Amino acid sequence: MVSVVDIRKRGIKAVEDELQKENKAIISFKGRPKYVMLTLEEYERLLLDSAYNELKKKKENGEAFVSGAKELIERIENEL
Repeated sequence: MVSVVDIRKRGIKAVEDELQKENKAIISFKGRPKYVMLTLEEYERLLLDSAYNELKKKKENGEAFVSGAKELIERIENEL
């Protein structure tokens, strides 16, 4: 965890050091966790995981049709 005081003293280096230990840096304000900073790679992974889980849930509920890559390419080509 990185405090706001650490950030004021050491700047982005304090955050970078924490990101090297984990894929996130929790920033505390007045002794309480307040913010989270992520590497860009971790942020993009979370976005992809979220999109995948949403699509999976829609498929389970019959709200989405998921096909193979070949069928998807054919559908895209037909729509163009």
